[in-house]
Amino acid sequence: MMGAAMGRPLDGVKVLAVENFVAGPFCSMWLADAGAEVVKVESPGQGDFSRSTSPTRDDGEGVPQGLSFLRTNRNKKSVTLDLKQPEGQALFRELAVKADILVENLRPGVMERLGIDYNALREINPGLIYVAVSGFGQKDLLPSPFKDNPAFDIVGQAMSGLMYRPEREGDRPTYLGFSLADLEGGILGAYGAMLALIQRGRTGKGQLVDISLYDASLILNEISVAMFSVLGTAPKPGLHAVTAPFGTYRARDGYIVIAVLGEHIWQRFCEVIGRADLVGDPRFRDGITRQANNAVLNELIEAWLASYSRADAVSLLVKGGVPASIVQDVGDLFHCPHVAARNMLMQFDDPVWGKVSIAGNPVKMSAVPEAEASLPPRLGEHTESVLHDWLGMDSDRIGELRARAVV
Repeated sequence: MMGAAMGRPLDGVKVLAVENFVAGPFCSMWLADAGAEVVKVESPGQGDFSRSTSPTRDDGEGVPQGLSFLRTNRNKKSVTLDLKQPEGQALFRELAVKADILVENLRPGVMERLGIDYNALREINPGLIYVAVSGFGQKDLLPSPFKDNPAFDIVGQAMSGLMYRPEREGDRPTYLGFSLADLEGGILGAYGAMLALIQRGRTGKGQLVDISLYDASLILNEISVAMFSVLGTAPKPGLHAVTAPFGTYRARDGYIVIAVLGEHIWQRFCEVIGRADLVGDPRFRDGITRQANNAVLNELIEAWLASYSRADAVSLLVKGGVPASIVQDVGDLFHCPHVAARNMLMQFDDPVWGKVSIAGNPVKMSAVPEAEASLPPRLGEHTESVLHDWLGMDSDRIGELRARAVV
């Protein structure tokens, strides 16, 4: 395989992760895919809350195993450590001395109360890159007035204006139906970690990388921000801010999308549907005027589509240089040739859930082999090996810690 001899970009990089649910685990999973040794520090007996979040299945020993945990924890190691005990905190600090990157998405203030926040850890490891993902950011950098508020993904979607963007009935805002803010926050956390790692190579110093789910959502609403700043109005729900046709349209056997952006593509589109006369129509002079006359335009398009299947319509449009595709549901992904060719579904053979498919890694690199799909770790599976390898601890010492429920 191309790149197999080159290894991975983060080989040799050590990452500590104190994380729950999606945003933090997603961030550290990207680092693990890139070759970092990611040690997930979890509380004994409980672990990441997503281990017990429904849907769950009994593992045969009476312990529920959450399907959600499998989504964002591949290629990691799990160490149990009671961070509420002083000895657990002391061990965590020893691990942090060895770490290059720390990822956490606890509520702001929790790590500080435990004595293992960025300000405490940089005293013992000045090169540590500390990535904190939270609803509204930390108090150290540009503190938000909402910094103490609890937040999940949906809060970022709500406050950023994104919930007014989808087409909907009435004036009720719409949850987008997936963890957009969490996923974007995790991606930005990994990106920030890479920037800090490059800068540390120049200065020798680590830093705090502060990621807010509100901020991560806001940047995805950027076109609406620009338009509102100039025109004072928000784009209509479900419509592109500056052009048409750009959306979903019904063919004979279902929906397709058509994306016309720029007058050169509008001209191509008119030629494909056999309506070259529309190019000179003042109602459709440019993207803004076409959008203002979107209802009329939709009628023209769907009248043309009524005699075509989705596949035939898309074939004609693509052949004519117009971006278009059929609209797929999640089940279609399992049969899509692009998904197969790009290795975008990974599969686990999990002892509890059986064969489980998860989204793959979309970063393809010529000198890096494809990311693997190793099973996420069992709770505390690597406690002994990590304490031995990172801290030189022997089995007797680890046994003593287990007896006191420190690990």
